[in-house]
Amino acid sequence: MDQSAIAQMIGVPFLEKGRDMSGFDCWGATRFGLLHAFGIAVPSYTESYTTTREGEEIAALIGRESTGWDEVALSALQPGDVLILRMKGHPWHCGLVVDPPYFIHADRATGTVKDRWDSIRWSQRIVSVHRHRTEGLS
Repeated sequence: MDQSAIAQMIGVPFLEKGRDMSGFDCWGATRFGLLHAFGIAVPSYTESYTTTREGEEIAALIGRESTGWDEVALSALQPGDVLILRMKGHPWHCGLVVDPPYFIHADRATGTVKDRWDSIRWSQRIVSVHRHRTEGLS
């Protein structure tokens, strides 16, 4: 994992459909981190939703995206895994595990941040953990 790529992402502002260092939404931050820290390229999906507030549409998108991913147990979490998190009753937020128990994600209020998935705020919102079928994540 390239720690410098992750460190550079911290503080990048929230931006709807943001996919680069000018701004990220949650999938944009996850996608950027997967590519630049782990060498894993995944689709952009900017054409699949209008706004990140469309929780049901994003939940459906996450449900459709299973090719190339395996669901893993929370106890087996490792850097490069993607957390799917429940927001307002739907699984429509995601974050990238960078150093368990830490993950990065794009927060609408604070931009791209590093949080603990085992915190009170996040631990009860974890829906699933997914690992891309790419060799050598660690």
